[in-house]
Amino acid sequence: MKTYIYKAKVGPGKEVEGELQAESSDAAAASLDALGYVPVSVKEKPVGSGGSVKSAFRRRVSFRDVTVFTRQLASLTKSGVPILRALSTIAEQTENPEFAVVVQDIEGIVRDGNMLSGALKKYPELFPELYVSMIRAGESGGVLENILFRLSEARESEDELTRKVKSAVAYPLLIVIVGIITVGVLLTFFLPKIVVLFKDYDDLPLPTRMIMGLSDFFAGYWAWMIVIVMLMAVIFKKLASMEKGRTFVDRIKIRFPLVGKFILLSDIARFARTLALLIDAGISIDRALDLSADTLSNSLLREEIKILKRKTVQEGASVSSGLKNSEYFPPLVSNMTAVGEEGGRMDESLLEVADFYDKEIDTLSKMATSLLEPILILVVGLIVGFIVASMLLPIFQLGTSL
Repeated sequence: MKTYIYKAKVGPGKEVEGELQAESSDAAAASLDALGYVPVSVKEKPVGSGGSVKSAFRRRVSFRDVTVFTRQLASLTKSGVPILRALSTIAEQTENPEFAVVVQDIEGIVRDGNMLSGALKKYPELFPELYVSMIRAGESGGVLENILFRLSEARESEDELTRKVKSAVAYPLLIVIVGIITVGVLLTFFLPKIVVLFKDYDDLPLPTRMIMGLSDFFAGYWAWMIVIVMLMAVIFKKLASMEKGRTFVDRIKIRFPLVGKFILLSDIARFARTLALLIDAGISIDRALDLSADTLSNSLLREEIKILKRKTVQEGASVSSGLKNSEYFPPLVSNMTAVGEEGGRMDESLLEVADFYDKEIDTLSKMATSLLEPILILVVGLIVGFIVASMLLPIFQLGTSL
């Protein structure tokens, strides 16, 4: 089959583009018609050309799209629907037109005699190595529908965990940013017009003199301050893209108050759930540790898991003993893992660990909402109130002297 690059219209005003495989351009156009698209152009992709178009539409497919696909495929296969029919049904029902094309392409690859896991490997951005390995394990063990259900549950838990962390961090961060902008605008643009009234006064209160000095500094150097902040952001981003710099940045993140704890707990919950899923699927412990480490967002934790893998594979140590010597994994993780190893049900123990830290994150997010937000609002209010009071003090002083 050949690969064709297409442009098509979906409805009166929306246009999509992407790639699909077909025997001919007419067959590609017919496939687009079957999806409800109106083909604008269908061209054969040159051999050896890059996948920029494919990457462009693939970026518009969300994490949730893949999770819904996994859940639908699990339900259909469990009901006895053949895999090709299941993929065709999902392609017709998928609301995201770009992802519908991906599913149709996967269906075509499977129709040519390939395994589902092999077809998914074509889209590594949507279906990472962990996902493909789980599907391959399900295919080889004849339990694909069970693996799909577990994958969808794990992805739903991951999505919920991500939402909790974002919601807990987003609002306090917004308050801090708005507060900084408010104070900056006051000092830079409004106060210079007011402090002119006090220039001729010799005996000004100390708070007023402090605010006047800050206002003069901000008014004179605000452009440079913006340039410095932007430059620091670029340097920080560049540093985070380098291996040694990423370790430095991740160490700062994990030690940052409150935010660091969210990052650490979410990574531990993610690691425990992924490892449990892989062990339950029958994947070897060294491979499972590799795939679980890839899901971690913090490079320090990834390095800890790599060290754990070396000790487990090369020295024959248990997973629990490696976790016990870890700097970042709490004792609860190693103790629960040890209980699971002794009882031969490490996957169940790890799932309990993941559930425990999910609840811990939920508690922390509620605490951040109930305590941190009013505290930040109070701090910003006190700062703005101090600025206003400093400007009113000379007026009160003048009125008293009169």
